[in-house]
Amino acid sequence: MNTTTTRPVSLAASPPADDVQARKVTLPRVIRSEWIKLRSVRSTIVTLGLTACAVIATGVLVSMLSNGVPITAEDETIYDPAGNSLFGATLAQLVLGVMGALVMTSEYSTGLIRTTLTAVPRRVPVLWAKVIVVAAAAFATMVASLLVAFFVGQAVYGGGGPSASLSDPGVLRAVLAAALFPTVIAVMGVGFGALMRHTATAIGILVAILFVVPVLFETLGGVWGRASEYLPAEAGQTLMTVVRYSGDMSPGTALLVLIGWIGVLLAAGTIALKRRDA
Repeated sequence: MNTTTTRPVSLAASPPADDVQARKVTLPRVIRSEWIKLRSVRSTIVTLGLTACAVIATGVLVSMLSNGVPITAEDETIYDPAGNSLFGATLAQLVLGVMGALVMTSEYSTGLIRTTLTAVPRRVPVLWAKVIVVAAAAFATMVASLLVAFFVGQAVYGGGGPSASLSDPGVLRAVLAAALFPTVIAVMGVGFGALMRHTATAIGILVAILFVVPVLFETLGGVWGRASEYLPAEAGQTLMTVVRYSGDMSPGTALLVLIGWIGVLLAAGTIALKRRDA
């Protein structure tokens, strides 16, 4: 008589399907997915293109308007032809901030966020991928447009007034800072979008911090007026200015202020994304 012995099968040897899926999800893959989503939305590409055109047009226009204006010997020490050509970055901050918020909140309004978080169970890579993609798109757009605005603007100045060169002290730093500042605001938009989930609320808070709160602090004066230097808009202006006045915050301190704003917002956004249901 033959006896067949059956060995017990260990079910513990096979990891759960969710764990296998989570291990396959890497940040580079999530970044690639978010990049595809970003460039597939026509309005985003149009927004970036129009932003670049506005930055160039504003910089050239300000350079043309200020060219040939009589400058006294005293004014010449604070005259900033480079800053005039980079003025378009101030306009771009709001547009790119709104774009950053929409990248996050639009997925909540359409329900796509549930599909995204199902594909990326750990959730955190989703936020970081959106930040990286938005920052890369914003910074590339700003660098290209600001360089065009700078060179055309300085060509305008070359015909009848003081002009600047990238080799002049502080000018290259100002150009890069003018590209970095709106990029920081775009990332802040992503952070507010992750926190608020609602487009109007996220954009409203961003606009208030950029434009309303600084005016309020300056009106109150005293310690509030000094505190306004630590708001993102004021720190960004300090960072991208070539000519500095006595008592102004240093560019290094301004950069730390912007990093602090990003760090706090992204930390809060990460916690909210992990703890709240989609």
